[in-house]
Amino acid sequence: MNRIIKLTSIAMLVILFTIGLSGCFGNFAATRKVYNFNQEYSGWTGQIMFWVLNWVPIYSAAMVLDLYIFNTVEFWTGTNPIAMNSGEEVIKYASQDGKDLKITIRQNQVIVEDLDNPGQEMELSYKPMEKSWYYHGSEGLVKIATINDDQAIFHRPNGKTVNLSLAH
Repeated sequence: MNRIIKLTSIAMLVILFTIGLSGCFGNFAATRKVYNFNQEYSGWTGQIMFWVLNWVPIYSAAMVLDLYIFNTVEFWTGTNPIAMNSGEEVIKYASQDGKDLKITIRQNQVIVEDLDNPGQEMELSYKPMEKSWYYHGSEGLVKIATINDDQAIFHRPNGKTVNLSLAH
């Protein structure tokens, strides 16, 4: 149980660290995918689709995910997990507080391994249909963040949530 709390705390720190670096400019791959989807429609149909995607708020959700998660991952690793194709993989190495880390990035997945302690790893995965990030723990998947309409919800290990308003 202590290990779960420690790993979940690390996952939360990664998320909060990501928010702290949200000023990093990346390629906004999720937003571009929504834009490219919208661009498939032309004339009035395209305009109506644009209004729908803004009203639902697909554009806003994509922008927030890019801003807080994907662009920050891209800043630190040089690769945006959303821009990646299925089967692509990027491996980066880093040192943090004397620990050597291996960061493996795949589409909708990030794995951080502690090279000094084999078997110590943290895996995060994104489920686009749920708009949620999950931590893979010994007890299964643990939801750590969700983007809903006009807010980001961060789920803490103690069951409480931290809400971040995304409204203008």
